[in-house]
Amino acid sequence: MGFPSLTVYSWNMWKEDKTEELPDSSIIDTSPDEVLLCVHVVLLCVQENPDDRPLMSSVVFVLENGSTTLTAPNRPACFARRSAEMDQIRNDIQTSVNSFTLTEIEGR
Repeated sequence: MGFPSLTVYSWNMWKEDKTEELPDSSIIDTSPDEVLLCVHVVLLCVQENPDDRPLMSSVVFVLENGSTTLTAPNRPACFARRSAEMDQIRNDIQTSVNSFTLTEIEGR
């Protein structure tokens, strides 16, 4: 199954508890805890609701000091909506037909 972006792919790997499969094996083998922490922080930073995203000062603190008390990230902002949701949105849109009349006046 293809994914529209690395963010969506990463989110799906996170949900399936396969985050360790994201980075190159040579990176994950040298410092797996740091790599998984970075992935976790990245997913927190791209959450759909901006109010759920951490402050930059918090991100820097976590990356410098590590943390085991991070919240689980919510869906990222660029996550593709399911087609049923899109169909409902399309059905809810109010449309109207616009028409106009053009009259040209010509001299004799």
